[in-house]
Amino acid sequence: MDLRRLRAGEWIAAAAGAVLIVSLFGPWYEVQRVLPSLRAPAPTMTLDVTAFEAFSVMDVLLVLSGAIGMALVAVTAVQRTAAVGVASDTLAVLVTGPIAVAALIRVLNVPDTLDSGGLVTGVDRTPFAWLGLLAALGVTAGALVAMRDERISSPGAPTDPTGLPIDAQPEIETLPAGPRRTSS
Repeated sequence: MDLRRLRAGEWIAAAAGAVLIVSLFGPWYEVQRVLPSLRAPAPTMTLDVTAFEAFSVMDVLLVLSGAIGMALVAVTAVQRTAAVGVASDTLAVLVTGPIAVAALIRVLNVPDTLDSGGLVTGVDRTPFAWLGLLAALGVTAGALVAMRDERISSPGAPTDPTGLPIDAQPEIETLPAGPRRTSS
């Protein structure tokens, strides 16, 4: 495992994946409910609802997206060629892209399970919901950046074909051109 092989995109995806998984444990929604009472005005109660409580399948997909973002670092650092890392970045975009779009829809549209029951007076999104949305988009963006950056070394810092730093680029042997053919 060599962390010097990692490009900026893998670091972005991994950081966003970790933030996404952590944000799922925080409250994504605040639900205000009216308590049954004979007093006027009726007392209200505010409940914090995490992503795991608010979603049924979406939370599993968000965990998957975060895990994929963090796995990009391991896959790229362990493999000896850049091709495996670029292929995993491409697959990550294909999987996390639709999940990020679904997260955007779920944050903008409050889940139906939160406002049912008739006693709910309001549902608000908390900063954790917006942080989770940004992190889901960040995993996809990081994978896109990593997929776009196929180079092994940065300019002025030569590396061998596996991405490990070397002192200098090897000399390229040029061969003389063969005899010129003339057409008759």
